[in-house]
Amino acid sequence: MTPVEDVLSPAQYEAWRACRAPGEMPVRMFARETERSEGTVGNHLRRAEDKLAEAADDFAVVAEPVDFLEERDARSTSWERAAPLAPATEIRQLNSHAWLLQLPDGSPHVTALLRRQGAYQGWCDCNGWAYRDDASSPCAHICTLRQGAFAHVETVEGERLQVAEASASREPVTDGGEIVKPPAGGDGREFGRPEGQL
Repeated sequence: MTPVEDVLSPAQYEAWRACRAPGEMPVRMFARETERSEGTVGNHLRRAEDKLAEAADDFAVVAEPVDFLEERDARSTSWERAAPLAPATEIRQLNSHAWLLQLPDGSPHVTALLRRQGAYQGWCDCNGWAYRDDASSPCAHICTLRQGAFAHVETVEGERLQVAEASASREPVTDGGEIVKPPAGGDGREFGRPEGQL
């Protein structure tokens, strides 16, 4: 499951995928094909945007480390395809970690980029991210966000694109993602007899 699918109802998710990302079907056409009213579809899309606006933590949970230096130095396809300054590129912020991003030659995609303890982490709903060869290789959409933040690009709302710092996990985890349990007495309570009674 994706963070988009996690936070939306099935009807909202269906409308979002068809009309916003990756589909761009007009609301009227989608309403006609699904035998719903345009108002109902519009309400699903508005509620989807409201839910996604509050879902920054959901994107932070699925974000994975990405290596921009390697992409830049190798002049990878993703790095070269990134186009933050192209007039036809559209970047619309959904929440502090995610954007709806469309490159000039592609469909819109939900893309996340954040920093955690000084390192970049990302996620995207595109096939380039899902089927990448190297686990640390970002797709062109994530590269666009990184380059756009460096170049002080503005979103369609007129706000400067900035990569936010994610809060550190409350529970420590191993490299494999397993939660580390605190040692006995690590919860702040005293175990055994007080020192004065020994």
